Amino acid sequence: MKPRHLTHTDTLQLPITGNGPFNFRHTLWKPSHYATGLEAHTETRSWRTFRIDSLIIGVALTNGRDDRTISVEVFADGDYAPEHRDRLARRLTTSYGLDEDLAPFTELAADVPAMRDPLHALFGMRQSCPEDHFEIAVIALLLQNTTISRTTQMTRNLLTRHGRLVHFDGITLRAWFTPAEIAAVTAEEFKERDRLGYRAKTLPHFAAFFRDHHPEDLAAADNLVELFQQIKGVGPYTAAVMASHASRDPAVFGVDVWNRKILARRLLDTEDAAPEAIHEHLTRLFPGHAGTAALYLVEHEYLRTPVAPLLPLDAIKTWNQELRPSTS
Repeated sequence: MKPRHLTHTDTLQLPITGNGPFNFRHTLWKPSHYATGLEAHTETRSWRTFRIDSLIIGVALTNGRDDRTISVEVFADGDYAPEHRDRLARRLTTSYGLDEDLAPFTELAADVPAMRDPLHALFGMRQSCPEDHFEIAVIALLLQNTTISRTTQMTRNLLTRHGRLVHFDGITLRAWFTPAEIAAVTAEEFKERDRLGYRAKTLPHFAAFFRDHHPEDLAAADNLVELFQQIKGVGPYTAAVMASHASRDPAVFGVDVWNRKILARRLLDTEDAAPEAIHEHLTRLFPGHAGTAALYLVEHEYLRTPVAPLLPLDAIKTWNQELRPSTS
């Protein structure tokens, strides 16, 4: 598949309006996140693709000179209207928490010994979720009960067969498919051709649900964890990931087998603990901000050995390999 070339169409200057510090690098790049081909990062610059309806958009982001703005170079493959500009600005602001108040969490964390090192290393980090509700739901599904290498394989298979390949600002990346674009794909195809295993039967339900629910309606919903569990195949963990990330609820977090052990060791001085015990402990220490606290503890654990490390600029500029589907 040859990449589709995106054209430079706009430049945005997005203000950091939320209270508290802002850490550009660790907000946009998380050391625990696996490589998807949807984004790339150096120490000073990040690239990411977005879907806004049928439009494919690529952005190159850098920190503003005063550390209270983000500069965004925008590239697109079609008619980029003022409506798209407004929606992209809102999407970026929400994705990286530019308007959120981090000060209450920082004040709570300062009094917790287990948070001393994470707070020092990641000071000002916000939750990052450039994915919309549908996209983070797919990622949560692919993370269930498996290894990072297997999740990476499945993600590459899906994006190669159903997504788009785009080139902009000297880099080639993948772009997501929309729910409507995969609505006709059967569970059998997802299983046999995309190698999704048992997850194949759930993805068509995701496509149908998010095709029929507008993102703004989901953002206004009162209890997304309960709403998402109405989707066949979605349990409490997947629903919590969807709510805590895409809906940015700082009190919610999903506990899987990996971060459960990290949080048990960091908070309870034990090798493992029940999810309920971890939830109770974090909620007591960080009322209203348990999800943010869990984020800091988990990301600090991966800081020395990131899953997808930062790349040097000379490498990123020539990083134009296609992410081919795996047959394993």
